[in-house]
Amino acid sequence: MEISGMMQPHCSINVRRYRAILFDLDGVITDTMEFHYEAFHTAFKRLGIDVTPRDIYTREGMPSMKLGKELIEEYGVRASEEELRRTVEEKRELYREIASGKIKAYPGVPETLAMLRENGVKLGLVTGSNRKSVMKVVGEAGLNGMFDTIVTAEDTEKGKPFPDPYWKGMEMLGVDKAYSVVVENAPMGIMSAKAAGADYVIAVTTTLPKEYFKDADDIMPSFVDLGDCLARRMENKLS
Repeated sequence: MEISGMMQPHCSINVRRYRAILFDLDGVITDTMEFHYEAFHTAFKRLGIDVTPRDIYTREGMPSMKLGKELIEEYGVRASEEELRRTVEEKRELYREIASGKIKAYPGVPETLAMLRENGVKLGLVTGSNRKSVMKVVGEAGLNGMFDTIVTAEDTEKGKPFPDPYWKGMEMLGVDKAYSVVVENAPMGIMSAKAAGADYVIAVTTTLPKEYFKDADDIMPSFVDLGDCLARRMENKLS
């Protein structure tokens, strides 16, 4: 997993403006991207593809079938739709096996989510993973009941980088895009959030360096930095 070097967050968000924050899951809320990579690497090796971490991290947020199709095309491998479907399902099962008992929220996540809820901010989780895997991760991370809505791969016809997942999240929260913040860790997620019109998009460099997030409104080195920023801005709001 590639982590960027030292970097000072701007922490320029005006929290007075916003009513909802929508978070990606893997690599933002939970430290689970390494498990996804390991599952992809094992499953797609059977198709003759030696998947790299960057193959997965730069495409994170895509529906697994679309991601798989891109890998097949990029590596020049022939596989039928049914072969790909079986491989993707194997990846999902492998992920659940690999991650079982190892899932943890990043430091500062429970406290930050609780602080935001106490201050009346609505919280959404928007991920390209399937609901079965998502609910397992949320439960094991001890975050059941922390989100007002959860959008998974089954909830929209088009996944990230299309705007549909974040549109759906905003709709379910009942908050207009002008009053919505998105927190992401992947280029596809940033593209999706921007396309959906989210007014402020924050990137965390947990899996990719800051060079991948030039379109974000702010960049944070970690969730702890993000939480500290939001807490400080919230204190200023109340003072």
